[in-house]
Amino acid sequence: MIELVLTINDRDGSYTEHAGVVLASIFSNTQQTLNVHIVHDDSLSEENKLRLTQLVEAFHHNIFFYPVTVPGDFLEVAAGVNKIDYWTMASMYRLLLPQIIQADRVIYLDCDILVNMDINELWSIDLGDRYLGAVLDQGENLMEYFISLGLNAELYFNSGVILFHLDNIRSRQTWYAEMLGFMRTFPSMTMPDQDILNAVYSLYYLQLDQRFNTFAHPELDLENKIVHFAGNSKWWNEDSPAAPLYQKYLAMTPWSQGFIPAPVSVPEPVIIPLDPPPPPQEEQSIAPPEPPAPEIQVPDPPVLEISVPQQEVPQIVPVKPHRRKRRRLVRLRRRLRLRRRLRLRRRLRLRLKKFRLIRAKYRSRKRVKLLKRRRTAKSKALKPARKRLRRARSINKTRTKRPLKRTS
Repeated sequence: MIELVLTINDRDGSYTEHAGVVLASIFSNTQQTLNVHIVHDDSLSEENKLRLTQLVEAFHHNIFFYPVTVPGDFLEVAAGVNKIDYWTMASMYRLLLPQIIQADRVIYLDCDILVNMDINELWSIDLGDRYLGAVLDQGENLMEYFISLGLNAELYFNSGVILFHLDNIRSRQTWYAEMLGFMRTFPSMTMPDQDILNAVYSLYYLQLDQRFNTFAHPELDLENKIVHFAGNSKWWNEDSPAAPLYQKYLAMTPWSQGFIPAPVSVPEPVIIPLDPPPPPQEEQSIAPPEPPAPEIQVPDPPVLEISVPQQEVPQIVPVKPHRRKRRRLVRLRRRLRLRRRLRLRRRLRLRLKKFRLIRAKYRSRKRVKLLKRRRTAKSKALKPARKRLRRARSINKTRTKRPLKRTS
């Protein structure tokens, strides 16, 4: 049995949909049964919970929900980390998996990931005495950042896909205290969850093959890989090369209109006991109507003898408005889809506007301060020009308001 973990913080209402697409990509490529563990906070709605359960049951797997209550000491220390609001507290849930989930081993996945392979290949890797298995991070120009945190750049792994050996972590009694100590010592870290995992476990973990966590780029071959869309370009964007795959797996989820839930196992036992008594009664009731069947065929020929095409035409005419109604419904559906796409684009634009100063994971606070200083300097430089414009406008207004003097 494969144990799989996803963490959800659904502030916008769209994150659970991405989690469902990740699960659909796993289910369609994996034959072995899975236990899906959803670690979430209060932002996950009951409607989205129901959709996730429908999706998992349709593929005949198991799902468990874990509403998280973060320990008080962890919350206090995490509140002092500068970037905790940018990444949300849900990104830190993976640090607490040894306390939350009682399984021996689990596979953790981010929700911006495409699983285009049998995940059993990752699950069957033997970790031995190591704490976890992960892939080296593929980011660039981070040497100074690693040195500032006392981390080894050659061993720094990405936290988007991790095979955790929870029993080995629990046997290390100081793992929780070490995480709190690192957060207190380095509150200025930009990637809290990833930095903490590297600080605690990077000296004794198994380096996995890159195909288990490959960073996406335009010319990437997506076959037999777990692709991580790190950064601003996600695979659900229309311009992404993996957008057709996203739409393919989205059609398998309850978030698509064509999804048909399959809880077939529940109604079958209810129908089976009711079937045996009615058949003898139905056979008796069916026997009398058999003779009138030929009588019904008798009135057919007179209808043909009448041969009045004018009467048949008005019978066909009223069918046309039904077709029009269907066309209207199709148009309305298309409009709704366009509106949803426009809303998503607006949300993405707003996010881009908000986070221009802090791009992805690789901008430091010093860079942000420099940008702010430049902005203030520009605004100060433009102040005298603005004042001149205001004066010129006020002078123009006063000139137009002066009364005309008589010349004669």
